[in-house]
Amino acid sequence: MKVLLVSCGDVATEAGLRFHAQGHEVTGWRRNSSKLPEQFAGQDVDLLDPGHWPDMDPETEVVVLTPVPVTRDVQGYERSYLQVAQELCARLREQAPRLRRLVYISSTAVMGGEDGEWVNEQAPVAATRDTAKVLARTEAALAESGLPVTILRASGIYGPGRTRLIDLVTSGTARIPAGSHWTNRIHRDDLAAAIVHVASLGGQAADLYLASDSTPAQLGEVYQFLAAELGLERPEQEMAPATRRAGDRRLDNSALLGSGLALQFPSYAEGYRQILSGASTRHA
Repeated sequence: MKVLLVSCGDVATEAGLRFHAQGHEVTGWRRNSSKLPEQFAGQDVDLLDPGHWPDMDPETEVVVLTPVPVTRDVQGYERSYLQVAQELCARLREQAPRLRRLVYISSTAVMGGEDGEWVNEQAPVAATRDTAKVLARTEAALAESGLPVTILRASGIYGPGRTRLIDLVTSGTARIPAGSHWTNRIHRDDLAAAIVHVASLGGQAADLYLASDSTPAQLGEVYQFLAAELGLERPEQEMAPATRRAGDRRLDNSALLGSGLALQFPSYAEGYRQILSGASTRHA
């Protein structure tokens, strides 16, 4: 089948390579398509300038939307997420009569949850930050588009080139939280695998899945693990609980696993060991 990757960055490129390995034709849209793998048909596309978007191949069956914000404020999110999603849906209705699945990568930042409670796809949207509210509006626009949409709400994406926690530990600035601080993560490769998997489900795919690994963990536990792996001293303890921007919850990924996906990195331990080994690289 023909696959279109819209805003083809690191995660989408990894997914595209997996689609290609299965024999599918992959087209990638990004500002500078020369950075895409040679296996892709690349097109230079500025998503913020829809007047110059190319026409889609009418035989396109799968579309993957993985936007990134042009700026980290509300206006940047509205332009990069909400307006791009609305424009994409309009064009898909006109130009992609064979569309089987539109997969959109959202964020679990739209969800609530406190005191370590488990939350799943049935939990209500409870975005608190203004940018997360834009993400929630984008989800709603896609869900109401009339297209076959699956939303993957990704937790904290880590992987090659996404080493913030490692960097904090190596720099000595990591601090073990004084209070509860649950963290939920998914390795880039598992998120890419989830995209390909959901696309393969066709009409059996659900409207929404939480894309997270199987092992929520306390942030302090992750810091101590990384310090041990790196042969460094245990990070110091915070004196008082820090203010958090996200809920203190654990994400239940059983719906995604129940659909048939097997994770390569079911916990942070396997994932960070792979990163520290240098066995993979981030895509340009």
